[in-house]
This record gives sequence, C-alpha cells and structure tokens, in this order.
Amino acid sequence: MATEKLKFKLELWGQYWDQPPEAKILLNDHVHFKGKISGSEKEPQVIIFDHELTEGYNQQLVIERMGKTSKQTVVDHAGNIVKDQLLKIKSIEIDEIDIGALIYEGIYKPKYPEPWASQEKKAGKVLPESFKNVTAMGHNGRWEFQFSSPFYMWLLENLY
Repeated sequence: MATEKLKFKLELWGQYWDQPPEAKILLNDHVHFKGKISGSEKEPQVIIFDHELTEGYNQQLVIERMGKTSKQTVVDHAGNIVKDQLLKIKSIEIDEIDIGALIYEGIYKPKYPEPWASQEKKAGKVLPESFKNVTAMGHNGRWEFQFSSPFYMWLLENLY
C-alpha cells in the first residue's frame, strides 16, 4: 500500500489565570504530544511532528483537552464566570499548508464536569454532545478533525 509522510504544525494557546491547560495531540490514536499549553495568543505554543499515513484511508487528528478541575473556573455570586481556563487552537498546518477555515470542520466533544452537568440538566438545559465551528475548549474533551489520504486530493475536494 502507498503511504505519504506529512508534517503537522499546530499552534495552540492557553487562556488562564492560575494553571495552563493540558493537552494531548493524537493522529490515528498515536500520541505525538502530551503536556501543558502555556503559549499566548500572540506567541502560541508550536507543536510539530511528522506522521506516515496509509493512502486510501480516513485519518483523525485529535486535540484532547484534559486536566481541568472545577477550581479553574471561578464564578461570582450571580453565576457569571470571572476567571476560567481555556485551550485555544490558533492554526493548523498540514504539509506546510494552513488548513484555514477547514479548522471549523473539527468537532468538539466536551466532557461536562459533575455536579455542574447534572444541575444544568435538572434546570432544564440541554447540554450538546458535540459542537462544530469551535476553536476554544473550556471543558475537558476531544476536538476531532477528519481528513483522508492522499491529503492533497482530500484538500482539493474540500477547499470550496
């Protein structure tokens, strides 16, 4: 089977007041990075890795946001968030091509914390299982981006 080796470059940053967010970067369940994201919006943390893909198959790039506790979200007496910890995606390049607006095709699947999730449901609020068009992750969870190999064929089919 034919393969292609692609270079991935992710620019991530954390918005936080106390502890930086943690992330794990996976491609097809292979871990390429695990650690804290302490970059800023102006100077994001850059994660670069190569990965060999088998052509003719769907691929999955995952940013798993983890390690956030309830202590990282501070709420005032009226229930407004005054301090929080967010993990944000600034850009993603695959083989030196910025995927641009295709980043919004990624699907974020949050893991809602307890007891907050149960309280929200009890109050009649519906908590979505997933979000599209998201580049900021407030809850622990997974942001998943699907593409196929050969990458350039997929890119041409999905650009417009």
